[in-house]
Amino acid sequence: MKHKAISLMAAALLCASAWTAPVQAASFATVQPYLTDYKIGFTNGNELVTKAQYDAFDYSAHAVIVTKAGKKGLLDVRTGKEITPAVWDEIEIPGSNNIAIVQKGGWFQYIDLTTKKLSATKFAGAHSYYLSSDHDPVIVLGGQTSMLLDKTGKVLIPPVAGKLSIVSLIPPEVKGDQEADATRYVVATTAKAMTLYDLVTFKPRFSLPGAALIPNEGGPKTAYLKVRSGGKEGLVDVNGQYVLPAQYKAIYTWNHGYFQLVGPNGVGLWKDGQLLAEPLYAEVGFAHSNPDLYWTVSKDIVTYHSIAKGTAHSLKKGADYLRDSYVLGQDPKTGMYGVVQVDAGVVIPFVHPRVEGPPASRLLVRSDGKKTILPGWEKPIREPDFWFDSLTPLGSYGLQSVKDGSKIGLYSEREGLLLTPAENRVIRYEEATGQVVVTEPDGKVLRFGGISGKPESEHDVQPLSEQLNAVYEAGKGSVIVDRSTDKPISKHYEQLYADDASKLIVAADGQTADLYTPDGTLLTTEIKLARWKGRYDAPPVTIMQVGDAFYTLGVKEGTNKRAFIRIADGQLQVAGEFAYREAAEIAMGEKKAAVAMRADGTLDVWAQEGSRLVQKLANATGYETASTFDKLLVQTKDGWDVYSSSLERITTGNYQLLKPLPQSDKRPGVVVYQDKQTGLYGLLAADGRQLTAPRYEAIKPSGEVFPGLWLHDDTQPPFAFATKDQFGYLDQDGKELFTTKFLTKKPVITYRPLQLQSFEAYTTLMKQNPLELVDFGKPYSWSGKGSSESKFYANLALYVGLPQGAGKAEVFAALEAKGAIKPDAKRADMSDEDMYSLAYFMATGKSSQSLTAKELTEWAQKRGIVPQRGGMSYYMSMDLYKEYHQMFFAELLRSVAGKKLAKPKVLKAGELSPEQKALVETMLLVNGKQANQLPLPLPQAEWNRGVQGFLTAYQKQAAGLLAAYEKQAGN
Repeated sequence: MKHKAISLMAAALLCASAWTAPVQAASFATVQPYLTDYKIGFTNGNELVTKAQYDAFDYSAHAVIVTKAGKKGLLDVRTGKEITPAVWDEIEIPGSNNIAIVQKGGWFQYIDLTTKKLSATKFAGAHSYYLSSDHDPVIVLGGQTSMLLDKTGKVLIPPVAGKLSIVSLIPPEVKGDQEADATRYVVATTAKAMTLYDLVTFKPRFSLPGAALIPNEGGPKTAYLKVRSGGKEGLVDVNGQYVLPAQYKAIYTWNHGYFQLVGPNGVGLWKDGQLLAEPLYAEVGFAHSNPDLYWTVSKDIVTYHSIAKGTAHSLKKGADYLRDSYVLGQDPKTGMYGVVQVDAGVVIPFVHPRVEGPPASRLLVRSDGKKTILPGWEKPIREPDFWFDSLTPLGSYGLQSVKDGSKIGLYSEREGLLLTPAENRVIRYEEATGQVVVTEPDGKVLRFGGISGKPESEHDVQPLSEQLNAVYEAGKGSVIVDRSTDKPISKHYEQLYADDASKLIVAADGQTADLYTPDGTLLTTEIKLARWKGRYDAPPVTIMQVGDAFYTLGVKEGTNKRAFIRIADGQLQVAGEFAYREAAEIAMGEKKAAVAMRADGTLDVWAQEGSRLVQKLANATGYETASTFDKLLVQTKDGWDVYSSSLERITTGNYQLLKPLPQSDKRPGVVVYQDKQTGLYGLLAADGRQLTAPRYEAIKPSGEVFPGLWLHDDTQPPFAFATKDQFGYLDQDGKELFTTKFLTKKPVITYRPLQLQSFEAYTTLMKQNPLELVDFGKPYSWSGKGSSESKFYANLALYVGLPQGAGKAEVFAALEAKGAIKPDAKRADMSDEDMYSLAYFMATGKSSQSLTAKELTEWAQKRGIVPQRGGMSYYMSMDLYKEYHQMFFAELLRSVAGKKLAKPKVLKAGELSPEQKALVETMLLVNGKQANQLPLPLPQAEWNRGVQGFLTAYQKQAAGLLAAYEKQAGN
């Protein structure tokens, strides 16, 4: 009995310890969340004001919405006192103001957060709306009884026995303009009347007895209210006047101010106060691109009308509205085709027996079989002045060759007839340029834009400087031409452009480039510029401005080693040794730097000193920057340290990890560090000072730990931490503001079944980076920090049996020799087509050179390796070589040779990479929740306890998982 009593007392003390006021306390202006046993409670900094019992929360200005077991409640944001328990299905606080809308089942009530009182009345619906700048938002509570509140809780419209609706009306004088600004009104519909309220006083502006509003939610903008009275529909203006009496079976709101009227004998049209057509027709409609034009259909006749001109023209049903006021159709009596301009008259007589097209142009056909094209692209339609026998699209429907007997002409959809049909003329589409090339009988060659239809020169001229032009010659490339002599001063290049900052002329050709001054002096003789792209859509050569000078990468002919080149005073100077394979430009505050990768993968860092770029660091293995952080975090073989913007080392910790923490613009940068010996974390100031000892299991920005937290004032604790037994907050200087118990009991750690169909993270990682899980027997590496391009070519080198340091040219030559890609002396990079060819070779062991480009792409699509690209956000961050890595390893794993080599990697608890750990965390369950969804990670001791069982099970099933994935991926 005594032992039992002591145990109960210990348990009570353990529970009480979670409620003990923190040793170091700071008063918070609003209650802040804390975490105990992965449940959320709230503290004011001096004491715990709630138990840790909530699963999630959201802040507003006056209350905290908390979630517990799927139900929601409210706490006072300053005291943490319960306003309403967590018994509601949903809670919304519109505009973060004084009214909370609460829902349980199908019923809504509201709580005034000032008085903390719950409304007695229950409503069937509750919605917030923008009404006007004076009342944003307003809250409509509806059901058998409805009322309107403003954001402060003030009653704008007291309860009415009916429905309140928010309607938008545009001024009638804008005549249905869909871009016009609309004004919102409140309309009440009761059993007795429809009432519209004044927006200022919220008193009735008018009431219509016996009328009910017909909502226009999501419909076209209109100036009128649609109402039902006596079972019939009508239209009412904002003053309560009927503009159409309630006498129609139905009224439909259309764009541009049109209304379709439905009567007992047919349909009609009304617009802008004018009854255009009585409801007596089988069909009515209007031209969306020309709202002046409408039509009515009766039996087999369609009549087109112009409102402005008051004209009308009848044709057989089935006529085609073309554009403007042109209509192609048949004469009701003769059935012959012609074109009428509704607001003018007949423009092409109705004497043609048939028509042809689209998808190509619309054609009128004469009785002798000759054809003519009806003009498009806003060209006036007139009686035809040329006829022909047939036409053929050239590349697209923009340009077409027309044939009249043995004569051939050229027609442009945009420009009309470009060349009258003539004998002995040859017309062809040039796919390389997208132009149509015409060889005249006298041998003269003409060129036309394949889309524009405008004449184009064989030489496309673009200015490079005041003295130079770039002249493109089809099939040859671009050449630099002296403007004063109109003579070329260079060879042909793939690409010519003027660098924006330096005004120097970059002439790219293959994997290198030449550099010219604006007056045409060649600067690159023994040394060429190396291709160096800052991002995928950047120019092929990056030129950094450093003070008054410029820097780029240079390379000697016949080598693949690069060096930094200084460009100043019209001279090129080698700034260092030729030792690099790739480089990246970085910024630290206002200073520029560059990180250059050597063949062995180590990094040198160059920093700005005045107008020079100077090597300051060597043999780094990684680096980290942040847009709001003016320091550089550098990794060497000894660990991580912080360096200043001039690359002076300002820490000597040799840390296991450094990571800048995001902060608001007003706060200086802070870095979280991981101690190499203990694995624990602490904080460093931006100047390298140690703000805290390494005593924390985790440190994160508070907003990352609690997504429901928002920075509403400067007193918000910036960082949350966890130790093995405590949760707390740190301020910007590393001072502990608050602590409480983190874990009061051991978490229950299990894992999900190890089956491929439920192991989504395994499939994803195998697609994105199989090297994390599979050993292919060669030292392949994955795209990560540094150059994904250089790693890609290093992997290809290994695949074809070359050393990892082999250059692009050697890799291309080896692949070409195997027949894996087609020979191309000018190839500077792998293209999508090259990757499809390589994949085909890996899959079949055969060359794809017998396939057309279309056939190869179709094979790749069936294979499932064609990248899905699209959207601006994708292209802004696209990493082409990451995609190529994924293609390469996917095919390597699917190939027979790859399957023989591929073996599962052994995953060990203390040696997991970040990617492997992330995979494991998707399978571990902590108190029933995925480990990767925990706001703070498990303490290391608990993690080690929980993960070992999973890894043991994984190693037993790893071979089976790999085999299942290979089978799923297919051959």
